[in-house]
Amino acid sequence: MKTEQLNSVLQDKSLNRESRAMVTEMHERLSAKEYSDILDSTGNQYINFVQEGGGVWGTALVGYLYALEIFGIRFLRIAGTSAGAINTILIAALGDRSRNKSSIIKDVLFNWNFVEFMDGKPIVKKMAGIMLKNSKLLKRSLYVVAALLVLTFTFPLITLFTPASFWFYFIPLFVLVIIALGIRYYYDLFRTNRIGLNPGHSFERKLKETLDHFGVRTVEELNAVYNKKGAELNLDYRFGNTSEYYFNALNHVEKIHTEKAGSIDENRYRTFLETMRNTELYKNNPFMLLRSDYTVIATDINSRIKVEFPRMADLYWTSKDICDISPAKFVRASMAVPYFFEPMVHKINRSEPEIVNAWKFRLNADPKGVFDEAVFIDGGSISNFPIDIFHEADIFYPRIPVFGVRLTDSSEAGAENGLGSSKILKTPLSYMMNIFDTLRGYNDKTFLNKYTFYSKHSIQSVDCSPSSWLNFFMQDAEKTELFNKGFRAGLEFLDRFDWEKYKTERMLVALKERKILKDENESTVG
Repeated sequence: MKTEQLNSVLQDKSLNRESRAMVTEMHERLSAKEYSDILDSTGNQYINFVQEGGGVWGTALVGYLYALEIFGIRFLRIAGTSAGAINTILIAALGDRSRNKSSIIKDVLFNWNFVEFMDGKPIVKKMAGIMLKNSKLLKRSLYVVAALLVLTFTFPLITLFTPASFWFYFIPLFVLVIIALGIRYYYDLFRTNRIGLNPGHSFERKLKETLDHFGVRTVEELNAVYNKKGAELNLDYRFGNTSEYYFNALNHVEKIHTEKAGSIDENRYRTFLETMRNTELYKNNPFMLLRSDYTVIATDINSRIKVEFPRMADLYWTSKDICDISPAKFVRASMAVPYFFEPMVHKINRSEPEIVNAWKFRLNADPKGVFDEAVFIDGGSISNFPIDIFHEADIFYPRIPVFGVRLTDSSEAGAENGLGSSKILKTPLSYMMNIFDTLRGYNDKTFLNKYTFYSKHSIQSVDCSPSSWLNFFMQDAEKTELFNKGFRAGLEFLDRFDWEKYKTERMLVALKERKILKDENESTVG
């Protein structure tokens, strides 16, 4: 980033004093660093990027994106869930990969009034506002109900000894009846609204309007704008666009062999090296298999699968349908937080051969096994941070890194060695919530536990506390604070990222997967 660009950034009123000081201190150091070996003609460096879901915390994702972009980071493959899905779709819809998109996305999110997305009955919005603005209210309400229950069942005993107090028995009983009627009302409301307080139509409509404004009205149009591969990307390899990449890969693998001689299975290594030398796939094309695409994660709880849109859209729509629906439909499926929003229910046309064939291809289902409908809920119930879709087991040699940003709440985080039984088993509610937290996003946790490389080299967390991820009543000041937290986290990540170390250790992971690198000697390589 040049000095004049820095001056322009410092004039951005969205950045607070701490953010301006940090970017001023770091800009020379970060501007000189290498982050990727794939560049465009203006020197922008390209990565794959995954963004975690987190409701209205998505504003922090935009701040993170802003930090990456001002230092010339651009994107090829992008993915996200829920709030991450919103950013993913907007990045893709803005087309030209070389342009700075975060400023436009920031304006979009700051202009959105999140409370409008709560499109249920007015009483729902009012009650949600009360609960979200007082995080301790629910717990206190449960204590009041418990106290009323105790009073209701103990007052009859008291009246045996003090008959004059008999009429007081009706006070807690009356309050409990009112509470019971209120619960019944919301229960009926859930049933009427497909087990969701808000239909979610307002959000889908607003996102569709935004995409239409960007000139992207259908999934087909978005695919045409963003999905490219190979030479279509019009990019350069840092060291040359002919055989340089091929020989760099060979030299690097041989260097690892020398440095890790005691940990290498020689027979497997020789076979692998010979295969690399004989392949013509990358020899004169450093962009082979390189591509740009977007992925939005949803969960279909009817077929009980993780759904990657648009790749798996053929399970639900024909290619003709794809020409008509907006990408906002994918995001609506991804952000359907259970109970807060209605699930997105979609009827599947089982008579369409194209859909039947897709079920056979992807799920090995016969025609009778094609489901009648899909019930989509928040993709985070299975995969809130879908970094696994970027992992390539048959990697030849890293050309671009994977970057990922997660959204956390330090005020609710456990101790380094876990919460412990005293907190987990403190109440039935805490027990249930810890079971839920363990199961939620289990796919991501399993992958990251297996491939610790990504946690070490690719991922940065943004502490979004004390903000609530469901605070749809968020004001501009809170949005700005989240934006700045994401921005500073992005700078911190760029400062610690080491591209050369990334490439070396990513190849170690690849060699370990092929059992060339011995587990017993290199157990810390994940």
